Amino acid sequence: MRADYDTDRTVRHARLLGWGVCGVIALGLIWALGSKILQVSEARTVSATRENLQASLNALAAERVAKGQAIDVRWLRRNPFQLLRWISIDYCGELLERQLPHTGCWHYLPARGWLLHRSRFTDEQGGLAAELQVFQLQAVPIRRQTGTESKEGLLSLELNPVSAAEITALADTY
Repeated sequence: MRADYDTDRTVRHARLLGWGVCGVIALGLIWALGSKILQVSEARTVSATRENLQASLNALAAERVAKGQAIDVRWLRRNPFQLLRWISIDYCGELLERQLPHTGCWHYLPARGWLLHRSRFTDEQGGLAAELQVFQLQAVPIRRQTGTESKEGLLSLELNPVSAAEITALADTY
C-alpha cells in the first residue's frame, strides 16, 4: 500500500513540476514576443515621423518655389520641427553637444544640424550607436536647362540618414 501512495505522490510532483516548467517557458515566449512587438512598433513610429517630416518639408519647399521665393540655405541648419511649426509628441527638444539623448525621443543637435532619435527598445550589447538613428537636412539644388546645378537656388530639402561612421563617432563622445 505504501508503494502506491509514494507513486501517486511522485506523479503529482512530476505534474506540478511539468506545469511549472511549461509556465516558465510560456512566460519567456510572451516576454520575447512582447518585446519584439514593442521594437517593431517603435521602428514604425520613427519611420512614420521621418516620412511626415520629409513630406512636410517638400510641401513647404514647393510652396516657396511656387511663390517664386528662394529656399534659404540657412534652412539646412534649422530644426525641422521648428521650421515646419509642428512638434511631434515624442520630440524632447534640442541637445547640447555632450548631452545624452533621452530614450524614445526625437532631439535636434544644433551644433551639427542633426535630427536624432534614440530607441527605447534595443539590445544593451549594441551600445549607444545601435540605439541612435540620425538624420540631416540636405539640399536639392535647382537644375538649369544646361544641366548644371544652381548655387543660388534650392528646389527642395531631403532628410537623409547620417553615415554609420559618423554615428559611431558621435556615440563615442558620450
